[in-house]
Amino acid sequence: MLHQSNRAVGTGRLFFILLALCLLGAGPAYAQRFFHIDEVSKTVKDGKMKVAEKQLYYTRGGDLNILWKSGGASYYSTTSPFGITQFYYPASNESMTLDANMMKATDETLVLFADGWTEDLGLSREGFFLKSTKKDGDFMVRRFEPRETGTICAWVEIAYNSDFLPVYCAYFDKKGKVITKTYMSNYTTVKGFVFPMRVTEISYFKEKNDSTVRLDIYKNLEIDVRSDTHSFRIPSDAKPVKLKDGLKAYSKQVK
Repeated sequence: MLHQSNRAVGTGRLFFILLALCLLGAGPAYAQRFFHIDEVSKTVKDGKMKVAEKQLYYTRGGDLNILWKSGGASYYSTTSPFGITQFYYPASNESMTLDANMMKATDETLVLFADGWTEDLGLSREGFFLKSTKKDGDFMVRRFEPRETGTICAWVEIAYNSDFLPVYCAYFDKKGKVITKTYMSNYTTVKGFVFPMRVTEISYFKEKNDSTVRLDIYKNLEIDVRSDTHSFRIPSDAKPVKLKDGLKAYSKQVK
């Protein structure tokens, strides 16, 4: 009996060890989904329009790598899960590192949706909480407020369509004036991933009598198709430069 009991214990331990190994193997495979999409961004400010093209490659739980094209120049940016963003200029083989507050991966709509922040567009991770919910015609509108007082934004409203997808988001100041408003449309689904292929943002922040309008048009959405750009790394021999010098390098390339 003792011998059979020991065998049973040993078999049980082996089962749990194998189960743990299977779970460890399955976890990263689920977490590391690969996303790629192309974007044309048009920004109109003071009557002038700037056009930038981007190819975004995102690994969920990993890096966001972007190939930028503007004014005939191509350069890269890579943002780590820890919030460190670096730019690389192939023409001069120079790189620069941005301050963590200057650019975040979640600034990109693709990352918000890929990381599962569709419901509140990442507001909860930024310190907002759900204050109220109401119906407005065919739309459901949720109001979010910041947990900390003294912020520029007093509340945020998000409107959802009948499929509970966000189609409108507006930030308001303490006087009830709109700071920015964003429209999301042309939703498409690829391998279970739902994404708005057209995003329009209108910003009134620090604008006196005008606004800045940005239109992002997306195409070529790919899910779980791994590319070399997903693993892009800045060359080890790239020359690190300060932010000011890096911006000079950029301005020279886009002319």
